[in-house]
Amino acid sequence: MKKARMTCVLLLTFSMVIAACSTSTPKTSTDKTTSGAAEGQGKSEWAEQNGLYKTETADELYEKAKKEGKVTVYSTSGRINDVEKTFEAKYPGIQVEAFDLKSNVIMDKVIREQAAGIFNADLVLTKEVGGGIEEELVKKGMLFKYLPNDIAAHVFEPWRSTGIAFVPYLEFRTLFYNTEQNKTPPVNNWWDLTTPEWKNRVLMVDPMQSPAQMDMFVAFVVHADEMAKAYKDKFGSDIVLNGTPNAGYEFLQRFYKNVILVKASGDGQDAVGKAAPNKPAPVFIGVSGDIRKMADKGLKADIIWDMKPKLSVVDEGLLFVGNKAPHPNAAKLLLRWMAGEANGKGEGTAPFNEIGSWMTRDDVSHKNSKNINELNVWQYDSEKFYKVYQDVVNFWIKNQ
Repeated sequence: MKKARMTCVLLLTFSMVIAACSTSTPKTSTDKTTSGAAEGQGKSEWAEQNGLYKTETADELYEKAKKEGKVTVYSTSGRINDVEKTFEAKYPGIQVEAFDLKSNVIMDKVIREQAAGIFNADLVLTKEVGGGIEEELVKKGMLFKYLPNDIAAHVFEPWRSTGIAFVPYLEFRTLFYNTEQNKTPPVNNWWDLTTPEWKNRVLMVDPMQSPAQMDMFVAFVVHADEMAKAYKDKFGSDIVLNGTPNAGYEFLQRFYKNVILVKASGDGQDAVGKAAPNKPAPVFIGVSGDIRKMADKGLKADIIWDMKPKLSVVDEGLLFVGNKAPHPNAAKLLLRWMAGEANGKGEGTAPFNEIGSWMTRDDVSHKNSKNINELNVWQYDSEKFYKVYQDVVNFWIKNQ
C-alpha cells in the first residue's frame, strides 16, 4: 500500500468556515446563572423566551410540539434515522426531517445560513471540529445547550456542569491490534509506534479527511508535556527536538514516517483482524465503534486500552438546539427522547448505546467492557484545540 496524497479538504473547509463567520451575532447578556447555558455562553433572550433554561415535562412539550408539527435535525450520525422511527411512533403528528452531514459541513452550513438570516436547524447533533463548534458557533450564540434538570441529575460530570451541549454519548479514536498473534497488546506507549519495528505497520485513514482523527493529533500537541514524559518512560532519557516546537509535534514528525494511509476504515480493520500468521500484524487507528464492526466480521482484534500518556481524547456527540429554531418545542421534545427521557428508559438512546460508544447517563447501562470512568482519556478543551488546530493541520501537510 502507498501513502495516499489527498487534497487538503479539511484544511480548506476549516479556513472557509472561519472566513464565513458573521460579525452579526445574536444578542446575549453576560448572566450565566442558569444551568441551561453552556460555559462561556451568555444568556440569550430568544433561548429564555423559548424555554431552553427551564424544565418542562414531555407531555407539556408534546402539546406545544403538535402545533409545530415538525422538527429539523442536522446530524453527523446516520443513527438519527433510527431515532426518527421511534420518535414518530411515540409522538404522532410530529415529523422528523433529518440531514446526515459531516461535522465540518454542519459547522459551515450553520454559520452560512445564520449569517444570511436563515434559521433551518431545530436540533444539531455534531462532533467538535478543532474547537470551532464552541468558538465559532456556541460562543457566538448560534447553538444552545439544552439540558433540563430532571435529565441533568443523571448525567456524569464533567458533561453535566461544564459541557457545551448535552452529550448523549461519546467515542474516541483508538489503537486496535491483532489478538490472534498477540496474547497481550504489542505496544503500551504512543512512542512505540515511532520505532523501526513499526515501519509501515501503523494504519489509519487520512486525518485530512477526518476532523476527529486530526483532533487526536491536536491532543498530542496540546498535551506536549505529557508526551515528553511518555517519551522518557519509553526511552529512558529526555526528548531532543529535531526542529519541532514541542514533544507533540516531534511525535507526529516521527510517527508519520511509519504510517500507511488506507482508503477506508474497513481496510484497516481487515488488515489487522485478518493478519497472516507468518507476517507481523499491523495496528490500526480507528474510532472505538470499529470494535463492534470488527466483531461482526469475525475479525481477531481488540482495543489497546493501556496507552501512555493517554488512550485518546474524547470524541463527544454534541446535541444542541439551533438559534431561532422554527420548531423549538419539538426540538426540546426530541432532545429529551434522545436523552432517554427523565427515567433513562426512552428508546431514543438505543441507536447510540452500542459497543464502542459510552452513554453519559449514570442510569443507562452500556455494553462495553470498560466503564466511562475507567477510560484513560483526555477531556476535550475547545479553546486550546482551536488555538493550535490549524498549525497542526499545516504541520501534517508539511510532513507529507
